[in-house]
Amino acid sequence: MHLFFRPVVVYACSCFLVVSVLFGCSSDPAQKKVTHLKKAMVYLEDSKEQEAIIELRNAVQIDPKYAEARYQLGLLYLNRGEPNLAFEELQQAASLDPANFDAKIKTAELYLLADQKEASRKLLNEILAKDADNKDALALLANVELFEGNHEAALAGIDRALAKTPEDDRLWGVKGRVLSAMQRFPEAEQAFLKALELDRNEATNYSLLASFYIERQQPYKAREILEKMAGAFPDSPQPYLQMASIDLAHNNVAAAEQHLQQAVQADPKNSRLKLSLAEFYTRQHKPDQAEQQYKEAIDTAEVKEDVQAQLADFYFDHGRFEEARHLMGQILAKQEKNAGANLVQAKFYTREDKNPEALSIINGLIRDYPKWDKPYLVKAVAHSNQMDRRQAKEALLEAIKLNPGFARARSLLAALSLQEGEFETAKKEAATALKINPNDFRSALTLAESMFATRDYGTAEKMFVDLHNKLPENVDVLGGLGLTYLAMGQHEKAKQTFTKLLTIQPDNAKGLTFLLQIAQTEGAKQEDLLKMAQAQIAKAPQSGGLQILLGNLYLSADQPEKALAAYQKAQELDPENPLSYTMSAMVLAKQGKTDQAIAEYKDLLRKHPRSVNAHMGLGSLYEQTAEHGLARETYAHILTIKPDFAPAANNLAWLIAESENPDLGEALRLAMLAKQQQPDDAYIIDTLGWVHYKRGSYTLARNEFAQAVQKQDDLPVLRYHLALALYGEGKKQEAIQELTQALTQKNAFEERDEAAAVLKKWQDEQ
Repeated sequence: MHLFFRPVVVYACSCFLVVSVLFGCSSDPAQKKVTHLKKAMVYLEDSKEQEAIIELRNAVQIDPKYAEARYQLGLLYLNRGEPNLAFEELQQAASLDPANFDAKIKTAELYLLADQKEASRKLLNEILAKDADNKDALALLANVELFEGNHEAALAGIDRALAKTPEDDRLWGVKGRVLSAMQRFPEAEQAFLKALELDRNEATNYSLLASFYIERQQPYKAREILEKMAGAFPDSPQPYLQMASIDLAHNNVAAAEQHLQQAVQADPKNSRLKLSLAEFYTRQHKPDQAEQQYKEAIDTAEVKEDVQAQLADFYFDHGRFEEARHLMGQILAKQEKNAGANLVQAKFYTREDKNPEALSIINGLIRDYPKWDKPYLVKAVAHSNQMDRRQAKEALLEAIKLNPGFARARSLLAALSLQEGEFETAKKEAATALKINPNDFRSALTLAESMFATRDYGTAEKMFVDLHNKLPENVDVLGGLGLTYLAMGQHEKAKQTFTKLLTIQPDNAKGLTFLLQIAQTEGAKQEDLLKMAQAQIAKAPQSGGLQILLGNLYLSADQPEKALAAYQKAQELDPENPLSYTMSAMVLAKQGKTDQAIAEYKDLLRKHPRSVNAHMGLGSLYEQTAEHGLARETYAHILTIKPDFAPAANNLAWLIAESENPDLGEALRLAMLAKQQQPDDAYIIDTLGWVHYKRGSYTLARNEFAQAVQKQDDLPVLRYHLALALYGEGKKQEAIQELTQALTQKNAFEERDEAAAVLKKWQDEQ
């Protein structure tokens, strides 16, 4: 963010002072600190910044209240691009020497850069109270007012400064920014032109005018100014960077590449420019060129480990995991707290399903680097892996807040929104991601899928066809196109598309599933469908997914033993796929082979210990076998994996409420948690009502049961519970009416005999 000040120039001492350093040092601390300061100035004359820093630190160590040394150290840190260290020194210098207005102004600017506007304003007002016409303070205060939207105050302040020094080009630049914010564009342009007229040897004046033209959608004017800037400052990369941004805004990739290369050539020792070029090549899917730029950036970087960490991250994102791990390990061996390397470590943890470990690292990075966007993306991935989409989306929104141009965060947010049925959000975020990065295939696919989900089949077809033309062998695109044809009733096109998909990827179970559906609509019998599946398995005999599909077909054909055999084969071929175990357990449970079903779930949990579905299946079987203690343990364990998982919270609440000496307070907490997550589920509402009933809160119970009946009025057990609550309130006649209606309903009602006995008892009381 450009504020006002030009790059800081550390003040040098006179030749007389420099020569005096050659004489011996005194043992007097007061003299020694001065000697260290003088040595620092000599080093700065020779551009030896690190040596100067050491001398200045020595001076401060002798006398922590040595304002001049702290001031010079702050200026040096500012020049080196280390604002946090600069702030610490300049703040102390300003405090120790209130007459040092420059230290105060620079501290105020750093406050403003950190978005601490009130702290900045306070310091500036202190200066203006003593020097009402201090132009630097007035200019920076105008920036504060500008950022707070106080445009009139900002303009008044900068005009006040200009009244004293009308020939100061920097003040005209600030005035141009204020007028632009006020949408007084002709006047703003004149202010920027005036700044340039006053000093054509200041690069900032060119840059501000070019930025103004870019914002006003006048790229030709901007380019003209930037070309003049490049001629005036051949060693500056800035004009080429701004020209590259114009090129990218107009999708002129070749020109952008050329200008980025020119920026690197202008300042070949600047590693950050090489990193910018590397990121450009990454977005253009040119990994070889990107890797080369990362390596060249390492050669010129002052802190090589930071750039090496970015290369490790690049390797990870491109599936070169061994290289990423090796480089990450090298960095962490030297710098165990290196932020970039720890980010890569967290990414590895998400890939290895060690999401708690990933979150532990990421939360530390977010604490230490709250303005860094990338950790929030990894945090979102970890939460998404844990099926916690709410926290994943919150992390992505924070990443986007920090960096609105973070295309990958928007792309993932679009994908998660699509999964949750938030189709308009998915469209918006995917479209924005594509605007930022037109080559973002994942966002383009999500946008097409969102169009399909909202039944805009014409647009979806167009987008899928366009993607297919670019990536003719991508099975995700073919799958989406096939589904679109299916939804449009174009079965022949759908059949051709899914057939092509299976030609490219013979083990694609989804593609075969849709071909089977089409065949079924065309009159194919179950035997024909089985033959189709077996023929496809012959083409991909190692596919566990196709075996699961075959098992499902056998199950539909009422051949459970053959289904179990197919699921068993799927487990042998793909032991990590949980679906085969779940399906086997379901079949075994239906056959009354509960012990074998439990064994299937336990086998699955040995491979996937955090599988919520497997734990839920196991808990349900424990309930069926009256192993209520084990069921409670299982549901409680699920809540350690996913604390807001409504089905587990609901079932555990019910079991606690029905247990001997129940902890009804805990049951109530769990039932309320479940309802908060799934407020429209009649069974969950019923559980909350039942806990209220057990607590003797009959009115609260009746309210919940009434909601449950309203949601699903064909379940007699819900009316039975409503009747019990009404009776508890003393509304006996209403209770009898509800229970009578419950007993007339035809749906299965396990408590029917019990309810009939209760009704007779109530009627006898009349």
